[in-house]
Amino acid sequence: MLLGPKDGWMCQGMYGADGSGGLLLSPVGEPVPSDPDAGWHLAASSSTQAIVGYETGGSPVQGAALACSLFGPAATEYQQSFNKSCPARPDQESTTSLSAVAAGFEDPAGVSGDGIPSGGQNAANGVVLYQPRSNEPTAYSATCTLPSSQHAVCTAVLNHFVAQYG
Repeated sequence: MLLGPKDGWMCQGMYGADGSGGLLLSPVGEPVPSDPDAGWHLAASSSTQAIVGYETGGSPVQGAALACSLFGPAATEYQQSFNKSCPARPDQESTTSLSAVAAGFEDPAGVSGDGIPSGGQNAANGVVLYQPRSNEPTAYSATCTLPSSQHAVCTAVLNHFVAQYG
C-alpha cells in the first residue's frame, strides 16, 4: 500500500518472480522507467514528480543491497555477499535514524543518491526499512519527489509507509 495524490496521477505495480518490486505513482503523462528497481537517476534539469514504494524479495542479499548505505548490519551482509564495500552515499545526502529498523534520507535537488528517483530539480525525501528475516522482504524503501511546496504531502506519504511496513 502506498499513499499519493488522487487527481491527475496514475499508479503502476511492478513485481518480479522473486517477490521484489513495488508501486510507482506519477502524474498522468510523466515519463517513468520500465524498471525503476535498477535505479532511477534523473538529469539535474528534470522536473519529474513521483512517489515510489519498493520491497525486496525473500533474498537477504537484495535487502542488504538496498539498505547497506544506511544500516551497518546491511553493509556487513553486502560486504560478505559481494566481497566489496557498499557504494558510498553522496556527501550532500542527509540521513536521520528514525528507529532501529528505519532511516530517513533527503537527496537535495541535483543529487542522485538513495532516492528512487533522485537527482532532478525536486529533492527526494525517503525512508528505508531494514528488517532481516527468512523468506520475507528484508528491506523496504519509499521515495517522494515533489516540489518543495508539497513537502507536507511527502511527509504524510512517508509517515504512512513507515507505520505500514515498519
